[in-house]
Amino acid sequence: MPAATRTGQRSRSKRVRRSTETRLLVATAGGAESHGALRLAAQLGARAATRVQVLGVATPIPPNVSVIVSMRQPVSIDEQNRRAMLERVRRSVRSLVVSNRWVERVVVGMPVDVILETAARWKASMILLGIGRHTRLDRIFGAETAVAVMRSARVPVLAVAAQARSLPARAVAAVDFTPASLAAARLAAKLVATDGTLFVAHASAFRAVDAQPGGLADIYCAGARAKLDKVVRELRRRTNRRVESVMLEGEPGEALVKYARREHCDLIALGGHEQGLMDRILLGSVRTRVVRDAPCSVLIAPPDPRS
Repeated sequence: MPAATRTGQRSRSKRVRRSTETRLLVATAGGAESHGALRLAAQLGARAATRVQVLGVATPIPPNVSVIVSMRQPVSIDEQNRRAMLERVRRSVRSLVVSNRWVERVVVGMPVDVILETAARWKASMILLGIGRHTRLDRIFGAETAVAVMRSARVPVLAVAAQARSLPARAVAAVDFTPASLAAARLAAKLVATDGTLFVAHASAFRAVDAQPGGLADIYCAGARAKLDKVVRELRRRTNRRVESVMLEGEPGEALVKYARREHCDLIALGGHEQGLMDRILLGSVRTRVVRDAPCSVLIAPPDPRS
């Protein structure tokens, strides 16, 4: 066989391996808020053809603050902080994960920008990060960073509760029948533990507007129920998970959070939409509310270009 042919075959083989390879980017500030994300990455990383990169982000010291804190140059302080965080990240990984194949690195910069740029450059399949514990401080460094990353990411983002220790046993996926919400439901089904349950939910506010029997709300709900049952049948066919359907009433974000609490769900999944201004305001507020108020991990998935 000619050398050029062999070289071409090797190149194609490498491209195929890359296309089937799963790349998990775990973003962390080096603290306990990321422990759940690291644990889930370890379980997902145990699957075949999966690579994991742990990315620490050290926020730079503003020049005017660094002069007050120290006589050293800001660059020197930033590098010291970067090295200290890298050591914390490595300790966290070693204490939670039995793997010497993970790549750990720390970059100085603004967290959201660094996470998004690294995910794009590395061609990450999914971004995992800590969701915090919903205290005032965690809102600044935890949930708010997750919200900002989810708003702009081109790949699924999984914000993991710090206490998470295993793959979700019970998950609820919000479906409004858009490609993004269906992609989120499919991915949630893959993330649920083998013996777990996925609840596919559709939330409608029509009941509060028209409660008359046979009215607009009943007509809408009947159509939505038929579509929901079709989604459930598809997910059951694609996976070996238990999948159930549920109709919720009320404001979607509030209804989802209440349902997740009542059913002790470990994960809420929603679609990330490519939308206009009004949709960004309305649907974006649903995602933001869920991320801020959820008692569990949250998955946001954009439309799957392969579907």
